[in-house]
Amino acid sequence: MNIRFRHSRRLALASAAAVSATVLLASCSGGSSGSDALDLTSTPPTGVTLTLWHNTGDSPALLDLYKAYEKASGNTIDLVDLPSDTFTNAVQTKWSTGDRPDILEYLPTSQDMLQLNMAENMVDLSSMDFVKAEGSLAQSAGSLNGTTYGAVLGPNATYGVFYNKKVLAEAGISAPTNYTELEADCSAISAAGATPVFVGGGSEFPAMMIPGFTYMADFNQNDSYGQAVKNGTTKVNDPSGPLVAGLTVLDTLRSSNCLNGDAATATFDDAVQAVFTGSAAMTVLPSDFITQFYTAGNGDTAAVDSAIGLGAISAQKGIASYSPNAYGSYFVPKTGDTTKERAAADFIQWVTSTGYQSYVDEAKIVPTLSTATAPDLTGLSADMKTLLSSPDATLAFNSSLPGFGNYGKIAVSVLVGQATPQGAADQFQTFVDQAIAAQQ
Repeated sequence: MNIRFRHSRRLALASAAAVSATVLLASCSGGSSGSDALDLTSTPPTGVTLTLWHNTGDSPALLDLYKAYEKASGNTIDLVDLPSDTFTNAVQTKWSTGDRPDILEYLPTSQDMLQLNMAENMVDLSSMDFVKAEGSLAQSAGSLNGTTYGAVLGPNATYGVFYNKKVLAEAGISAPTNYTELEADCSAISAAGATPVFVGGGSEFPAMMIPGFTYMADFNQNDSYGQAVKNGTTKVNDPSGPLVAGLTVLDTLRSSNCLNGDAATATFDDAVQAVFTGSAAMTVLPSDFITQFYTAGNGDTAAVDSAIGLGAISAQKGIASYSPNAYGSYFVPKTGDTTKERAAADFIQWVTSTGYQSYVDEAKIVPTLSTATAPDLTGLSADMKTLLSSPDATLAFNSSLPGFGNYGKIAVSVLVGQATPQGAADQFQTFVDQAIAAQQ
């Protein structure tokens, strides 16, 4: 059987997108009439066609996993392509019209899950074997209030600094592990003829990488910061708080000419090319971009690995944050068709058990399930494993942060000099307050 594609595939990052109270309300009022308790012990049906809303950035390994499931199960996967650069919004928009897939690939973070009112609209998967195999990850990804709705196959994304080894060597410095070191390194890199840090702010999400996903790692152990904001005990616009401090670092790098002059309009593709060619020393991006660096090197992974490194960077401690990814995270929506719901649950069971090790081996990722072992990893993939495997790695600060979808615009406003760090944080607090009110 063949997977049917509806649109062409385009590789890009599925980064966090706008969280809309309108979509949340639509998802609550438009809940499906699906079953409340699906019998997951019954014999799975065969000969069923299952629609899967998926991210067009899915790796070849994930596409091969879908094909392998078809062969093993006798069911057919009908892929509905959703563009990776607007993935979250695309899912939420389709969802708000009442449309439902049989299997949904989606972000498993709590704030994103709330937008689809998963407690009402998704099949409870808590009794499935993969939950135990996920260990502590099952508490922070794919679950709400102790109930598991999604399976997270990985890869988890980690956030760090991609750097050109030759450029740093010519400047006489090593890769910085905190932003104090990075700021101090700017003059030496500039003197060596390269841009110190390249930001593709025209793609919006790269503007968040410095002040959010990396700087904030020091402050979100056990999701403490995100939970404190969610509970109202911490304000994102606290003048002495870490979010304002992170935005201040971004503003300082901008005003001290540490960034590329076109940071407001350049894209993430431009950032990859600049670091790969050596016109820039560093860029701060998710580990998902290892693939883009290999593409920039025309698939010569050995050459790219010898030229480019990936390291942890944060406010001071030099630790990495991580996020469960939309890629390889799956949910079973309630559609009212119990036959298809049961077949979709069988898909979850198969990809988290029989098919999982082969997927991990082909994708060359750090597994999220204890039932699989990581393949031998080298170069940038080994760097990624080091970041993810560190006992100090923290969940990214956005996981539980209400209103986070607006943070990209907030960071861009500082990047382009249109807002002060405090003013931007004040605006962000307004979005946070609105999101909290919408969820009550």
